Order: sequence, then C-alpha cells, then structure tokens
Amino acid sequence: MNIWLPPLVIINRVDKFESIGDGKKFYINVWSSGFVVNSPGDVLDVKCITDISKFPFDRQTCTLHFIPYGIPMPYISLKHLYKEDQCQFDYYIPNSDWTLEQCSQIIDNATDYSSLYVIVQIKRQPLYYTTMVVFPTFLFGFLNPLVFIVPVETGERIGLAITLLLSYAIFLTIASASVPATSNPMCALLIVMIIIITVSGIILYGTTITIKYHNYKKKTDDIWSPLKGLARWTMKRKCFCVEPAESAGNVPVTQDEVVDALDSLFFYGSYVMMILIGFGYFLYVLI
Repeated sequence: MNIWLPPLVIINRVDKFESIGDGKKFYINVWSSGFVVNSPGDVLDVKCITDISKFPFDRQTCTLHFIPYGIPMPYISLKHLYKEDQCQFDYYIPNSDWTLEQCSQIIDNATDYSSLYVIVQIKRQPLYYTTMVVFPTFLFGFLNPLVFIVPVETGERIGLAITLLLSYAIFLTIASASVPATSNPMCALLIVMIIIITVSGIILYGTTITIKYHNYKKKTDDIWSPLKGLARWTMKRKCFCVEPAESAGNVPVTQDEVVDALDSLFFYGSYVMMILIGFGYFLYVLI
C-alpha cells in the first residue's frame, strides 16, 4: 500500500535541505476511518541566532521553523497537537551544560505556507566557566595592585609586576579557548579581560615610574611640580594637618615622599578601577 506523506522540512537546517525522516522507514498507523498518523524522526543540525554577550550567564533562544515545503495554503494547514505553551518531553535527556527553561509552539497560517514555530529557550550552566575563567580573571586583576605595597628597596617590585602580567597573558591564551569568539555582539567577559590586561600594563608602567623616583639622583626641586603637590597632599591626609596659607606650595618634599604618593595613587586607583570593572560586569550579566 502506498501512502502519500507531506514533505515537512525545517527551514533553518544547516546540514541539508530535505524532508524530516527522508530515506528512513517508519511505521504508520492507519485507522479504518481513514485517519493516518505518521511520526517521522531525525537527528538535525539547526542554525539559530545567538547572543553570547553575557557569557557564561547567557540564555539562548532557538526557533525551529517547520513548513510543508512545496505545498502552499490551503492544501495543507498545520495545527497544534499540544497546547501552545507545551512541548513533548517524553524522550528529552537533560544536558550537563544547558538547562531547558521553556518550550512553546506557534502556528502561522497568514503566509503562503502554513508554518510551525517551535521556540526553545535554554540557559547555560555557569559554574564551570565561573570557576575556571571568571574567578581567575578577577583574581589576577586584584593581585596586580599589590606590587605597590612591596618595598622598592627589595628590588622585587618590577619582577613581581612582570611575572603577574606574563602569568595573566598565559592564562588568557588558555582561557580564550573557552570564551566564544564572535564580534557581534562581543562577549563582555572578553572585554573585561582586555581591560584587565591593559590595567596590568598601566601598573607595570607605574611600577617603573616609582622605581625611577626612588633612585632619583637630582635635586628634589627638579621633580615635576604636580608630583610634589601630590606628595604634599598625601602627607596632609596622613597627618590630618593644615599647612599655613603663606607656606602653601613651599613645603619641601623628599623623593621617598614622592614615591609614597605615587604608590598610594596607583594602588588605590587600580583597586577603584577593578571594583568598577567587576561591579559593571556582574551588573550587566546578572540583570
């Protein structure tokens, strides 16, 4: 007995364009009333638009577009088998990386072809990526400013700054394999990584400047005036004192006081930047 079957295809399929179950044999149930039930199946690769800007706290929505290709309305009209907000999950197997949050169906008979849209919303499980990528990223960021509390006299400050910078560069090489590589939209975590390595470069520059003024051989009068002003302001903040108006700008400063002022500037400035970066990132991805 020959039975005609409608060619039901998925428009956004990527591997090939053919009817679902084409070339495969499935049992068909036929009633005496003429009612026929065909339940084809297949393993399909489907293309969906993704937004990984909030990786690894992202949600993705994929729409499967089914049409009886080649047979327009009104010869074939698709109808719901289940309620619009329901899908069949009898054979669904949970995934370790994704959680299925929602599935719904929409029938559209307003176009040339009767269309069925199955909308699937999934959420990424963020624990692995948070532990292996996000946490180390911010850990490196908060370790970098600590170079400014290492005494310059030890000679270890520049070595520590370079070591942290190189360690983070190596970590980026490893972590880049886990971060999705797309340009539109760009992953916010990748932007954070770029900003942190930029801040690390600024910290290395600041470390070099502080070492330079620690070993300054010229007179302190030759030090750049804004730096001397910064040193005076830092000394006033430490001792909670007020200098007389007639001596404002004339209080002598030493090179060690300039170095202490620069250390405070770079140390607190770096941490303020890191806190703002972390707050901005988590505010963006969690809202």
